[in-house]
Amino acid sequence: MATWRRGGRPRKAAEERRTERVALYLTPAERAELERRTALTGWRDVGAYVRRAIMAQRSPRATVPPLNIQAYGELARTTANLNQVTRHLNEGGQLDAATAAGLAVVLERLGGEVRALQLGLLGIKGTEESSAGSSSAGCASASEQNP
Repeated sequence: MATWRRGGRPRKAAEERRTERVALYLTPAERAELERRTALTGWRDVGAYVRRAIMAQRSPRATVPPLNIQAYGELARTTANLNQVTRHLNEGGQLDAATAAGLAVVLERLGGEVRALQLGLLGIKGTEESSAGSSSAGCASASEQNP
């Protein structure tokens, strides 16, 4: 709770006082850009502008490891193939024995990739059984992404 001082603004409560300082070095061009952006908002206080900009935004996204991008691409190709077969069947198409056998292989592979992806996203390394023939088993976990 704020208390009044004689002849001035009331004191802020301890948890509302800003006591921590962060130093930041900028190039002259970066400083000019920061001041330009501050002025565009109509503010004069660069520190207040930076504080508000930082606190209002989400943290930067973590970069996606190349292994995850590769696994995503392979899984996307497999699901696209499955979608084509499903569309064919929904339109009244028939499957011959060879296509049905191929579909069983694709479904088995897709199931393995989905399981491996789920485990990878949880940061759990898949077993040999669940990751056999699956490229998604190598997904980097969150702890591997941000050491």
